Amino acid sequence: MNIDGLTFGLERLGAIDALRRWWTDLESRSDCSFFLSWHWIGTWLRVTSSLTPLLLSVRDGKAIVGLALLQPARLRHGLGSSNALYLHQAGDPVTDAITIEYNGILCDRNYAASVERSSFQFLVQRELLDAKWNEIHVALSTDGIGRSAKEAGLIGFELARKRSWFVDLDAVRSGNRSYLETISHNTRYQIRRAVKLYERHGPIAAAPARTPKEASSYLDELKQYHQSSWIRRGKAGSFANAHFEEFHRRLIEICLEQEAVELVRVTAGTKPIGLVYNLIHRGRVYAYQTGLCYEDDQRLKPGLVSHYVCLERHLERPVRAYDFMAGDSRYKSNLGIPGPDLVHHVFKRPTIMARGEHFLRGLNRRLSDRPNAL
Repeated sequence: MNIDGLTFGLERLGAIDALRRWWTDLESRSDCSFFLSWHWIGTWLRVTSSLTPLLLSVRDGKAIVGLALLQPARLRHGLGSSNALYLHQAGDPVTDAITIEYNGILCDRNYAASVERSSFQFLVQRELLDAKWNEIHVALSTDGIGRSAKEAGLIGFELARKRSWFVDLDAVRSGNRSYLETISHNTRYQIRRAVKLYERHGPIAAAPARTPKEASSYLDELKQYHQSSWIRRGKAGSFANAHFEEFHRRLIEICLEQEAVELVRVTAGTKPIGLVYNLIHRGRVYAYQTGLCYEDDQRLKPGLVSHYVCLERHLERPVRAYDFMAGDSRYKSNLGIPGPDLVHHVFKRPTIMARGEHFLRGLNRRLSDRPNAL
C-alpha cells in the first residue's frame, strides 16, 4: 500500500537476525532513544521468545525509513473484549515491567513526521492479518505521536501521563557555575551535608564495573539493596519479577563492553553508599535503576549523593544530558529540570463507540476540573 509516496508492509516477524540488520541500519539514520535501539529491542525479542509481533515496515523506494513491532493482545473491558496492538510491548504486565520509555516508531530522521502519520493511516485501513484491531497502545511516548495519530483520524485516549526530569549537562558546562549551584539551596545543602558525613569514612568514589563478572556482582548488590528497601515499604520490588532480572542481566552482558550501559558503585572509603545502573545512548545517560544503602541517620542521602557523584563524573565526559526519565519521585525534581511529559497513549479506530467514549471522557474531565459551587 502506498501513502504519501511511502510503501508499507505488515507481516509476522521472521528471523531476528534479518531484522537486526534492517534495524541497526535504520537506527544509524534516526534520532532514537536507547529504548528504540537494537540493544533494547533485540534483547526484548530474545528474552521474550514467546512473542509473535507484527513487523511494520515503511519504505521510500528500496530504502527502509520506518520500522515498528506490534504485538497483538486480547484485552478484557468489563463485560466485553477487544483486539489490541502493543507497540514494542507484550501487553502483559509481568513482561512489560521492564518499562520502555520514549517509545515510538523507529524513523529515518528525514522522514520522522510523515512516517508516523502515514503509518497510522495505513493501520487504520489495513486488516490485522485477516482480523480487525480495535486499539493501539503506545506506552510512555511523547505527545508528538499523539498528534500524528490524531492527524491520521484515530481517536486518542491517555491511560497515564507522567512528568520527566533531566539535567542539561551542556548548560551546566557553559554556565560558568558548578552543578550544585544550578539546583535549589535546600537540595544543595542536603548534598553537601551528606557528603561531609560520608567522608568521615573516607573519600567518596565512583567505581564503574569493568568486566561482565564485576557487573554481575554489582547487579547482585544493587538487587539486594533495592529489594530490601521496597520490601520494608510493603512492596514486591522490581527484582521480584524474574523476567525483569533476566532481561537486564542479558542487556548488561551485551552492552557493557560497548559502554552502552554502566553500573557504578559509589562508596565512602570502604563504606557502600549506593549502586547506580544507567543506560547510555548517543550522549544521553538514562538513570534506570538504583540500589541504595539506607541508614537510620536521615541526614545521609544515599540517592542524592549517588546520582550527584555520577552526574559529576559525566560532566567530564562527552555526555549532553543525564535523564531521570518519567516519574514524580522527589529526587528527580530536586536534581533536574522538567523534560517532556511521557504518556501511555491508546488510539482507537474512529467508530461511533470510540467517538462516544471520547466525548464522555472529555465531559467527565471538564466536570472534574470545575470549581465546587458555592
